[in-house]
Amino acid sequence: MFDPRLALTFVSVAETLSFTRTAEQLAVAQPWVSEQIRRLEQQLGFRLLDRTSRRVEITPDGRAFLPYARAMVQANDAAQRFVRERTAQLHHSLRIGISPLVSDMPERTELVDRFVQAYPTVQLNIQVSSVAELIYALKQGELDVVIAYATSVDPAESLETVPFCARIAHLLAPAEHPLATLKAAPLSALRGQVLVSSPGRADPIAFQRAFAPFFSCGAEIQPAPESRRTTIEHYAQIRRLICLRWNLMRTPRFPVGDMVCLPIDSPEPPTLHSAILRQSGPVRPVVERFCALGRALNAEGPERLERLSAALA
Repeated sequence: MFDPRLALTFVSVAETLSFTRTAEQLAVAQPWVSEQIRRLEQQLGFRLLDRTSRRVEITPDGRAFLPYARAMVQANDAAQRFVRERTAQLHHSLRIGISPLVSDMPERTELVDRFVQAYPTVQLNIQVSSVAELIYALKQGELDVVIAYATSVDPAESLETVPFCARIAHLLAPAEHPLATLKAAPLSALRGQVLVSSPGRADPIAFQRAFAPFFSCGAEIQPAPESRRTTIEHYAQIRRLICLRWNLMRTPRFPVGDMVCLPIDSPEPPTLHSAILRQSGPVRPVVERFCALGRALNAEGPERLERLSAALA
C-alpha cells in the first residue's frame, strides 16, 4: 500500500521534469519534494524517476504508473470541487467575481442590490480581480458567477453568458477640441488622434475587442493609470485629450463640465455588453435566480436603466 497523496507530487514532477519548478508550483521547499518522491518509491518498491545534476527522467515503471497517478489527481480535484459546492449549498451563499471594469457601473450595483432585496438570507461573497483570475476561479468551482463583459471570455470556453446591460461608445472631448463642435464624430475623424483608454490589464480580451474599431481607424491609444471610468475621464480632462464614455443610450451632444460628450457617427457604434458568466450545464438554484434577475434587468430596456443610473449617481 502507498499514500495516495504522494502521487500528487509525482504527477507534478513528471509534468515539469523539474524538482525546482514543482517546489515553486506547490509553494514548498525542494527537499520536501525530493522526500515525497523518495517515500513514494519506497512504498511502491520501484523507482519512478532518474535524477542527475542536469535533468530528471521518468523511468519505464514511472511511465506505467503515471496514468494511475493522474487518475488519482483528477479524483482528488473532483472530490475537492464536490466539497466546495456542497459547503456552498449548506451555507446558502453566492460567490460573485467582479471585473474592475464593471465594478463601478450603476447597473452592476442595481443587479446585486435587487438580488439582496429578493433573497436577503443568501450570503454574498464578492471578489474583485482580473478577469483571467476570475474565469480560472469560476472553472475551478471557487466562484459561482463572474460579472464582466460578454466579450471578456473566449468563445471556446465552456461558459454560459447572460447579458444584462449594453453600453454604446461616445466620445468625451475637450470643449476646445475641433471634434467637440460636431453633432456626431465619424470614426475616420479619429485618425491620428490620441484616445485615452483603460490600461487593458484587467480584461485584455474585452479591451482588444472594444478598441478594435479605434485601432483600425488609426487612433493613437494612450492608457490611463487605472481602469475606473472616473479615473480615465479625469486623466483625459487634465491632459485635454479625448476618451470614450460608454452610455446606456445613443445620446445627442451635451456638455460635461469643460468637456463635450458626443455620439459616434456609425450605424453600428462600438458597444459593450455587461454580462453574467457562469458554468454551462446544471447549476445551483441560487445561481439560476441571480441569472434570472440579470435577464429581467436586460429586458427593461435602456430608458429604465438610464433612470436607475441617474438615481444611483
